Amino acid sequence: MLAQITDALRRGETAAALAAARSFATDEPQNAAARHLLGVCLQRVGDLAGARAAFEAAIEAAPDRAEYYFSLATLVLAEGDKPAAIRRLHEALALDPNQLGAYVMLMHLALGRGDQAEAQRNLKLAQRVDEEHPQVKVAEGYLLQAQNDPDGALRAFTDAVTKAPTLAAAQLALGMAYLGRGMWPFAEQALSNALALDPSRPPATLRALIEARRRQGNAAGTLAALGELIALQPDDLFARGLRAEILTSGDDAGAALPDLEYLLDKRPGHPHTVTMATSLLARLGRGQDAVQRAEAALAQFPENADLWRARLNVSGLLGEDAKPLLDRWQEAVPDSADALDLLAGYHQARGETALAESYADRALALRPDLATSTSVKLREEVAADPEAALARVQRLLPGTSDPALRRTLLGWGGAALDALGRSGEAAALWRQMLGTMLPPGQIAPPPPVPAEAAPAGEGAGTLLFSPPGVRSEYVRRAVKATLGARLRPDRFGTATADDGFGSKRFPPGHAEAGTARRWRDSLQAAGLDPATVVDWLPFVDGYTLEALRGARVIALLTDPRDALLNWMVHGSAQNYLFSNAPANSAAWLAATLGMLADHRDRDPDRVHLVHLDSPAGDAAATLQALLDLPQPLPASGSGARFPAGHWRRYREAFAEEFALLAPVAVRLGYPKD
Repeated sequence: MLAQITDALRRGETAAALAAARSFATDEPQNAAARHLLGVCLQRVGDLAGARAAFEAAIEAAPDRAEYYFSLATLVLAEGDKPAAIRRLHEALALDPNQLGAYVMLMHLALGRGDQAEAQRNLKLAQRVDEEHPQVKVAEGYLLQAQNDPDGALRAFTDAVTKAPTLAAAQLALGMAYLGRGMWPFAEQALSNALALDPSRPPATLRALIEARRRQGNAAGTLAALGELIALQPDDLFARGLRAEILTSGDDAGAALPDLEYLLDKRPGHPHTVTMATSLLARLGRGQDAVQRAEAALAQFPENADLWRARLNVSGLLGEDAKPLLDRWQEAVPDSADALDLLAGYHQARGETALAESYADRALALRPDLATSTSVKLREEVAADPEAALARVQRLLPGTSDPALRRTLLGWGGAALDALGRSGEAAALWRQMLGTMLPPGQIAPPPPVPAEAAPAGEGAGTLLFSPPGVRSEYVRRAVKATLGARLRPDRFGTATADDGFGSKRFPPGHAEAGTARRWRDSLQAAGLDPATVVDWLPFVDGYTLEALRGARVIALLTDPRDALLNWMVHGSAQNYLFSNAPANSAAWLAATLGMLADHRDRDPDRVHLVHLDSPAGDAAATLQALLDLPQPLPASGSGARFPAGHWRRYREAFAEEFALLAPVAVRLGYPKD
């Protein structure tokens, strides 16, 4: 009977083992071994009180059996009574000095309280009993970890797993060691082994497995482990928050709502949760719910700047004017540097320079490290007094540790040097800027896909396009009023579009990849006629042009070398990330523009290049004729924040990058030099 119960436990058949143990103990009430085994089964199912009674009955029936005291020690330790556990372990050793498990457990308890000397003493005693025992090797590994010898610890854990691959404790120790070293695939394998060997599925092991999978970008595997952990511990807020983040960034973002709403009910003022939840609600068309959640959080914590930002984010997603909210924030917290900083940025965006500087001065007086207000001041100083701007940068930069502010200072410092004609120094600062933190919210530009990969299809209407670094927003504003419903300008500001031709792209053959049919269906769903639409695309490559072949293409261009410089320093309307290695962005720009030139060569009558850096009025007149506008466009803008030909000041500093762009610049009608 003992062997039958033990085998069932080894196979993880706990219920069957417990039933057999109850029957055995009932049939033989004086059998100490039966009582002890019943205690083991009860402890396995979590009945600690029943297990304690069974172990104590076993000890009463056979007070000379050391293993019964050891089992009782593990039970009282599980109950959190460490002194009682130590006492029972010493009782076991008094009866049997070779009780290996007692030495190992005493060693772990000593490590837990930071007593390495006592841990070392008990490990040596365990090694005298059996130096090669897997549990002794695991204990040795933990002591080596505590002694700051991770290599030795990893060897000990590996040795333990080699000796006993079915020992869950050894697999767990090895998995945690790999996790600490950032060896995520190895950690995942060992931790998965540990969980497979331990039917109790310990939450701590599940958390470690979640981390190993998350670090590898394995969203599906991470979600599976999170689901199991949350089923075991529904109130694990960290696990729910992580699951919500993964789901929010996936294809089924709405699946994150139950977790987010649960989290909000538990902690209504937690800024990150409020931001995630309200953003998702607004994106799912539940704008009023988003507002209510954000306002409820603010009502409880009106001084929390992050909650005000969350509410402003909702306002932006709903297309509301931010000013009333900024005024509310300032009224609620008059000395909030964050509110003043955002007010400075708001007024600068509206061209209200005096108000912007006034708010910036007040914000910086409270906190000199604010990136937006510093940028407001530097923008005006670069234009009016670049020496003053440079002095401000040189004063602030050495003491700046905030990555966002450091990037701002390096960027404007380069602009000040540029205004002073010190191009080489400006380029050096801009290269430093690219090596700082990535600007928030930017997305990687999609890899250009050649025409040969596009499915057969037929476009219509007009495709309007300008590459990153060409500032064509003024054109969009100018034609919007005239074109009205014919213009589709909504692809900017969102990463994807429902036809696959947004800022973010999917590889050929993907279900979300752009096709002519999806393009037509999307336009018709928006009430637009594909035959007459002017579709302003954020990105064009060979795939796009071939998939929509037959559509007329109007490309708004500047010299590609000027475009690169502007993209690097001033960003892009597409919000595309500029590489920290400028040559990479130059190669990308050369590839995409080369595909445009190839398409023009194949179909010259349907591709029109509008040079925004041409003499004043020429581009406006060309666009008026191409778009059949009833009135001329204003002859303003050069398509860049730097003047046309500015790249020549940097022909030495960015020689490699400009060499990549020179051939396509010539193909598009610009001089080689």
